Amino acid sequence: MKQRDMAKILVAVVCVAVIFVTGLYFGRTGMMGAFTVTTEYAIGAVESQEIEALAERVEHRNGAQAQEEQPATPQEQEVVTPVQEGPININTADANQLTTLPGVGPVLAERIIAHREAHGPFQIVEELTDVSGIGDQRLEDIRPLVTVE
Repeated sequence: MKQRDMAKILVAVVCVAVIFVTGLYFGRTGMMGAFTVTTEYAIGAVESQEIEALAERVEHRNGAQAQEEQPATPQEQEVVTPVQEGPININTADANQLTTLPGVGPVLAERIIAHREAHGPFQIVEELTDVSGIGDQRLEDIRPLVTVE
């Protein structure tokens, strides 16, 4: 079950709990889509089977909506990069490899590559601070994950 579906069920359960605590009871008036609100104490007014049936209807409706959704376009699909063994060599890594580092997105990865191309290979990892967007804290976060060779 998806996290979104679980959230919807949780909201429904919380709403039912609020109804019981406040004593409000929503009931059909007999007209299609019309409801009445009474202030009678509502404990026992909704049977557990009714709650389960409601949850099943919500699941069924969400399943039907999921089938109607169009598949993601290539731009919307998440790019999955293989997990690399050991530290990343910042002198040979491409943008995809660099974006696996914490705090390094596509823009910062391109800056690292541009700096490497403009100034030659990094001699030590600490030279990453010469790249705009990499400060001491970010360097400390990625230091154990990178190397220079």
